[in-house]
Amino acid sequence: MTAPTAGLRQDGAPDVPPLVSAEWLDEHRDDVVLLEVDEESSRYYEGHISGAYPVDWLDDLHHPVQRSFVDAEAFGRLMSRVGVGNECHVVLYGDAANYFAASAYWLFRYYGHQRVSLLDGGRRWWLLQGRELTEEPSTRRARPPYVVGAGNPHFRATRDEILSRYVGAPPGTAVLDCRSTEEYDGKVVEMVDLPVERHRVAGHIPGAVHLSTSQLVDQATGRLLPTEELRRLYADRGVRPGIDVVVYCRVAERSSLLWFALHEVLHHPQVRNYDGGWAEYGSLMDVPIER
Repeated sequence: MTAPTAGLRQDGAPDVPPLVSAEWLDEHRDDVVLLEVDEESSRYYEGHISGAYPVDWLDDLHHPVQRSFVDAEAFGRLMSRVGVGNECHVVLYGDAANYFAASAYWLFRYYGHQRVSLLDGGRRWWLLQGRELTEEPSTRRARPPYVVGAGNPHFRATRDEILSRYVGAPPGTAVLDCRSTEEYDGKVVEMVDLPVERHRVAGHIPGAVHLSTSQLVDQATGRLLPTEELRRLYADRGVRPGIDVVVYCRVAERSSLLWFALHEVLHHPQVRNYDGGWAEYGSLMDVPIER
């Protein structure tokens, strides 16, 4: 997929493309900080793109005690540890169709880091092109302490906002559930035993329409579909100019790619990621659920 043309994005982010190709990375390797974020964190140590540093999606990006992403202070410490400064252009990639890398991307943007991109196709497309991986460790560059901004409320939906503004998809809103069809229909409950995944009820938020994240990605290459195909997928589900959109999955890894495609690539200005996801909503008492 061709990266969007340069220029100031609608949300005021600087002039860096949200989606970059492997060829682009080859040309700009010395100008970026490259981070790998995988579903299986051991993959990095089996081989990674030269110069990349590992970020563990669960251990590095989630709170060690409560069920949430890391707070601003911990995010700042992580950035300093992996050699990211406030002005750095960060490029993220990973396995699993970049779902977990997209989750990290969303967190970067939530905490105000503007110069960040996603490597199209991630690890899969890199290897399919015959490109090499290395097991050599990368050297981190020392930088000044990272300064974290306040979380951007326009990027995140809380459970209270879901209940007050989005349940039932009132006029002017759209709720997109990007889990599998079986999860959406309430026919299966994901039983992965992670602290951020535990829930007990199956179904979906009333008014939510289904758009599986897998539909956004070419299954052979792991790359995002062309822009016009993405636009059609969202339009077919009622997303048009002026609509306030919230997206969710279980724990915000798949929904982050949905958010990325709609907000960063298609430039829809009103998109929130419900990071509590079905792991939270499906565990709440006395909330409406559809199957």
